[in-house]
Amino acid sequence: MTIKYQGKETTTDATTVAAFLESLGVKTSEIVAEYKGEILSGAAALAAQLEQGAELNAFRIVAGG
Repeated sequence: MTIKYQGKETTTDATTVAAFLESLGVKTSEIVAEYKGEILSGAAALAAQLEQGAELNAFRIVAGG
């Protein structure tokens, strides 16, 4: 299927947000995902099913001082 990841069309065989991100080497425990306009984290990001044409963005939260 084709999805839009970080603004670019990407083809994947993954069926979940977590599987897709892991296929790219992204640790799902270290990011917050925006999928179809909703913010997902933790278990919600792991379970979300990818859909043809959907938009996905991943953000790493960085804290420091």
